[in-house]
Amino acid sequence: MTFDEIGELLASRRVEDRLRGVGLASRLTDAEGRELLLRALLDKTNYVAAEAAKALGDCADQDADTAMVERFQWLSENGPKRDAGCHIRANLAFAFGKRECHQSTDALRIGICTVQIEAVGGVPYDVGAHLRANSALSLAQMRARDCLRDIAPLLFDFGENRVGAKPGTPLIRGEVRKAAAQAIGILGNIDGLTVLAVKLMFPGDELLEVLQECMQSVVDLKDERALELLVPYLQTHEDELLAAFAGLMIAQTRTPQAPALLSEALPRFSGDSLEAVVLALTTLRTPEAEAALAKLSIEGSRALQRAIVQVWKPAEKRSTDID
Repeated sequence: MTFDEIGELLASRRVEDRLRGVGLASRLTDAEGRELLLRALLDKTNYVAAEAAKALGDCADQDADTAMVERFQWLSENGPKRDAGCHIRANLAFAFGKRECHQSTDALRIGICTVQIEAVGGVPYDVGAHLRANSALSLAQMRARDCLRDIAPLLFDFGENRVGAKPGTPLIRGEVRKAAAQAIGILGNIDGLTVLAVKLMFPGDELLEVLQECMQSVVDLKDERALELLVPYLQTHEDELLAAFAGLMIAQTRTPQAPALLSEALPRFSGDSLEAVVLALTTLRTPEAEAALAKLSIEGSRALQRAIVQVWKPAEKRSTDID
């Protein structure tokens, strides 16, 4: 369709027409597509505007960035009325990070602090959580100055525990805290290891996926003391899946202690968790790891022997296969 025909769709009174127009506009040449998408960003229906915001992440230029930032700030002035659900700003925040739009830093700092309680199905819900998560990830992707200070508190954001939270503030799930952990890893600032260590050492009732993301970021940041945080989970945590994930992370550190730590921990695992730790041991491909696997394939329990057979091929057999 032509530029004018798509413009007519965007002016239609039918929401489905305007949504189709956004999809078509995203396929046009950059200049024409940007003009139409910026027009759609002002749509009175939030879902249409949110789709335009998402599409602009692929085609915006500096002028479009300015318009997007201004729109974000205008929406934030009265979020519940202008952007119910935070969908537009969440998509804009994602687009800013995708484009590494540094002029959006102040807007993202607004987004990372946004708490917006709305009734969803008659139940109070913090719809700002997704916006905070996207803002944290985008600030990290842009390496925004001092952004660790903005991101780190989100690692402990349960909603109801926020200073100044009103009675009845809803508990939020793990999206924000998981994004914060991931953002700290993306940022690459070793100062982030301190806050990750606090979370892993004092996890409380934290969700497993949040703790897994913390472990991954500790490894990504190449923490020289990573074992202090990971070994207790491998050896003692009651959830086998999380303990197995700690084993995978230990393998990723490539530390000389890894073969012994993993092989000694294997007897406490079963099922999929057992296979995951065996797989972690096989990825090391060191003489120590090969020796441990060979020994366990003979002396280990039947379940362990089966797991080893399924995932491990001895070094000499791998060499023969290559030849």
